[in-house]
Amino acid sequence: MPAGSLDELVAQFDEAIEKVDGLILKHTEQGANAAIALVDVRLVETGKNAQGSSFEDYTPSYKKRKQKLGRDVGHVNFQLSTQMLASITTAFEKGDLQKQVNGGRAKVSFVARDETTRKKIEGNNKTRPGFLNPSAGEMKTVTRIANAGLSEDLATIFQ
Repeated sequence: MPAGSLDELVAQFDEAIEKVDGLILKHTEQGANAAIALVDVRLVETGKNAQGSSFEDYTPSYKKRKQKLGRDVGHVNFQLSTQMLASITTAFEKGDLQKQVNGGRAKVSFVARDETTRKKIEGNNKTRPGFLNPSAGEMKTVTRIANAGLSEDLATIFQ
């Protein structure tokens, strides 16, 4: 309910100040998870990098290996076993990154859930640097989602 007095308004601001860092982290992580999903779809469906360019084709031996397994080789889609993209998470979820907010922003990284995935990501980053980077459009989408969630949470404090 809206503040009925100056003291109530001050109490609402105090609550918002106390909670804002946690809310930023919460919505940043939700946005990062949405970004992972958007990047995954883009990679699998289009084989395009964050700038919209196609990745360099598979080597002939790797392409032959994928064909023998009945996998799509029409474009680079990072889907030999389907394990790698399914095993990517946020650093927040893994706890690898200190949850810290600086200037109203929080940083989150995409990381591997396991050693096998970590090695696959490293290998792909050598041949296709930044392959997991979200595009500008994907970042705009997840930022809008995260900001809307943060706004809703803050609005509940001032109701």
